[in-house]
Amino acid sequence: MKALPIIDEEPSNWTILQSDAVYDNGAQLRVMRQTVQLPDTRIVDDYFRIDLPSFTSVYAVTEDNEVLLLRQYKHGAGRVCLTLPGGQVDPGEDPEFSARRELLEETGYGGGRWVTGPSLVLHGNQGIARAHVFVASHVIKLGEACSDDLEDAVLVTRRRAYLREAILRGELPVTSHVATIGIAEALFAAAKP
Repeated sequence: MKALPIIDEEPSNWTILQSDAVYDNGAQLRVMRQTVQLPDTRIVDDYFRIDLPSFTSVYAVTEDNEVLLLRQYKHGAGRVCLTLPGGQVDPGEDPEFSARRELLEETGYGGGRWVTGPSLVLHGNQGIARAHVFVASHVIKLGEACSDDLEDAVLVTRRRAYLREAILRGELPVTSHVATIGIAEALFAAAKP
């Protein structure tokens, strides 16, 4: 394998010369065919970008140090699995407001101390969607779950240490949820004296 040269300058952005919708159903899915110019002046005529709505992913921990999880069928995974609370950010909605709303709707929990994590893209080249990561500690039961999601969900709680093995066993197959767990645990580790 040939070693890449070390260059001290930042890579250049691509220039979008043209962008046409191949498919667009409004707020749910858009596929764009773009003509892009690379920094070395090459032109790519059929570069595709996929746009889905942004969403939140919440790592919520109770006062008993239990993580709130949902056991539910996920059609993308094609099976019942463990997931984190969260969901689509509505147009014009603040991501943290969305995260708090989704946590309350899906679990009945709220309050606590919230930390905003990074905003992640699902695919480095096609974009796909943006995941807004939030970590909530010391959340408390405020009421009953009242989600209007397509999936039926069962709220389960697990110790934080359980999640590492659950990820390795494939119990949490959603990439953005695995990333959220890793970010949350890194934030918890950084907060320790």
